[in-house]
Amino acid sequence: MRNSYLRDERGMALTELALLLLALMGSLALVVDIGRAYAERWRMQNAADAAALAGTRALFLSGEAQALQVAADYAKRNGAKNATVTVDPTAQTVRVEAETDFPTFVATILGIDTLAADNPAKAIHGAVAEKAEEVYPIAVNVQNFQPDGRTLYDMYVGAQPGNFGWLSWNGTMSEGYLQLSLTEPGTSQDYINPVTGNNEPLAKDKWVWGRPGVANSIAVRDAIDYFQDHRIPITIVVWKEVRYSGSDAQYLVAGFAKFIITYYHLPGTNEIMGKFIQWVEPNAKITLDPSADFGVHGVKLTE
Repeated sequence: MRNSYLRDERGMALTELALLLLALMGSLALVVDIGRAYAERWRMQNAADAAALAGTRALFLSGEAQALQVAADYAKRNGAKNATVTVDPTAQTVRVEAETDFPTFVATILGIDTLAADNPAKAIHGAVAEKAEEVYPIAVNVQNFQPDGRTLYDMYVGAQPGNFGWLSWNGTMSEGYLQLSLTEPGTSQDYINPVTGNNEPLAKDKWVWGRPGVANSIAVRDAIDYFQDHRIPITIVVWKEVRYSGSDAQYLVAGFAKFIITYYHLPGTNEIMGKFIQWVEPNAKITLDPSADFGVHGVKLTE
């Protein structure tokens, strides 16, 4: 009787162990394979974005048939196995749904051999009516990075290659204004050209005031925390030349890049770490109104 009880107890223990191992395998599948799924969705978003923008340019230059071909080609060249392209010549838009699938690593043990990932994007072509805000007051040197979205760059404050510098769009040097400029949607519409003294659209080959000194107020840290915690890509200035020093320092704009802040430490080291994603143009307001068409055209993602 006792031996039978022990055998039953051992059998129950083995069953419980098997169930525990199965649960652990399921958890591992969740960590490994779902993590891969998120990475693939990010890749499909990049593919859809590139395809929609390229297709919209082709729509304007060569018509609907070329837009369909170009958008599908860009999506596949950026990793999509399939691309559903919708072109609306009247609205001057191209929408792309980029799709892929990939084999699982662990979940195949549970009978799940493949997972799918997809993401959409839509772009519009039209006249550039006005520059929008959404450029943030951080400057890095043009020689400092390759925008591959993978490499981590550790930069310290200073007007030298390998460092970053704070900017002031209109020459105001207070931390309160810096905090405001770091808060969505930013204040780059305030930009005043130091050379002409005029309020102008922020653009390449224009000088921008640098902001010297330490920036470590709670408001500034809260503004940076928001971008870091939510992994929000922000558009920052890339400079190619610096002149003067202190509160008179100025940076010459070489272009603009998307940047994701992954870590920062302002007091003491004055350090920012992050990844550069891609070169960009500052967002612009696109219009189809013929009366607002002054010859400057552009494309913009709307989805």
